[in-house]
Amino acid sequence: MILGAPMPRGRRLLGIEYERLLLRETDSASAPLDFCRGVMQRLCDRFEARPLIDGDVLKGLSSDDFEMSMEPGGQLEVACAPVERLREVEAIMQRVDAGIDAVLEGSGYHLHCVGHAPVTPVEDLGLLPRERYGIMDRRMPVRGPLTRNMMRATAGFQLTYDIEGREDAAAKLALLYRLSPVLVALAANSRQVAGEDSGYESFRHYVWWETDHLRSGVPDGCLHPETAIEGYIRYARRANVLFLNDPSRPGALVEAPDATLEELCGAGKVTAEDVDLHLTSLFPFVRLRNYIEIRCLDSIDWACARSMLALISGIVYCAAASKRATALSDGLVVESADALRELHLDTARHGLSARAPNGIALREFARELIGYARDTLGGENCDWAEPADLDRVAAQLD
Repeated sequence: MILGAPMPRGRRLLGIEYERLLLRETDSASAPLDFCRGVMQRLCDRFEARPLIDGDVLKGLSSDDFEMSMEPGGQLEVACAPVERLREVEAIMQRVDAGIDAVLEGSGYHLHCVGHAPVTPVEDLGLLPRERYGIMDRRMPVRGPLTRNMMRATAGFQLTYDIEGREDAAAKLALLYRLSPVLVALAANSRQVAGEDSGYESFRHYVWWETDHLRSGVPDGCLHPETAIEGYIRYARRANVLFLNDPSRPGALVEAPDATLEELCGAGKVTAEDVDLHLTSLFPFVRLRNYIEIRCLDSIDWACARSMLALISGIVYCAAASKRATALSDGLVVESADALRELHLDTARHGLSARAPNGIALREFARELIGYARDTLGGENCDWAEPADLDRVAAQLD
C-alpha cells in the first residue's frame, strides 16, 4: 500500500506543491486567519474553480491543472498537476500568481516566500478549524515541542517524482535522504523568527526536526537502498495513528486511540482506508507513496524554486547524473542517530557552510551536484529542463 501503483516505466513527470505566507506589506506581520480564509473564497470565485469543502470549512479549490489549499495557519499552497516540462510548470504558476496578485491588490497584504513566519509569534497565529488539524494540534506536541510552529508558521516547497517500481523507489529514496542536507542548505530561507534573528539559516528545518519524532525526520534504514523500503514501512507502522475515518459521517474523522498503526492493525481496528489516511499524516523529509515527495525545502522565491526543480529533476531522472550523485552521497552517510541529528541541525544553523561527516562543506557538494545536472539536462531523455535553468540555484553558491 505504501508503494501504491508506481508509474509506468519511462514516465518522468514534474509536480510541485508551493506554500507561501500572506504577510502585511508594511511590517511582514502574518495576516489574520479570517483574512486568509476570505482570500481563498475570492480566489475560488476568480478562477471559477470547484470549491473543496471539509465539513463547513472551505479548505481549497480545484481547477483543471492546479489545486490550491489553505494550510493549518493560513499558508496558501498551490499544487500543480504533474507535467512533462519545466516550462509547463512555469506557465501554470504565472497564471495562478496573476490571479492571486489581483485578489490581493489594495489589501495591504502580499504573498511572501519564506520558510517561517518572520514577525508574528506562533502563539498569535490561528488554526484553520478542520477536524484533522485539531487532532494534530492536540496529539503531536507531546512528541515534538515545535509541532505548533510546523503547523501554523512554516511554508515549504515540495517536489514529486515518479518511480518505476520497488528497486527504483529504494534507490531514489536513499539518494534523496542522503542529499537532503545539501538541498535544505540550498533552499535555506527562514532566519528571522518572531522579529529576531533565530541563529538558523533554516529555522524551518529545525522546527521540522523538532516535530513529533515518530512521524518526522529520517526513518532508520532509509540512507541505504538495500534497507530503504523496509525502513520506511517499519517507520510507518511504528508511528502513532492520529485519526480514523468516521464510519457514521462520510468524509469526517475521529480521533484514534493512542496506539501505533501496528498495534491498531493487530487489534483489527483499522481499515485499508484508515491506513492510507495514516500515511498522509507522516512528515518525513522525503515521503514515499506511489511517487517520491521531497518535503524538506523552505519556501523560496519562484525563480530559485524553479531552478531547484531543474536541479533535483536532473539528479533524480538523468541516469548518468544520478549515478554520480549516488557516489558523491557516500560522503553524507552517518550510521548513528545522534550523528544524523547533528548533521541536520548543523545544516539548519549554518546552511551551505555546514560540513559533512568527511569535513567537506555542503557548498562543495552542491557545486558538484549542479555540475552533474548541467552535464545532462537538455540532452537525449533529459529534456524536461535546460542547463540554463540551473543558473539561479548556482548563484546561491557565490
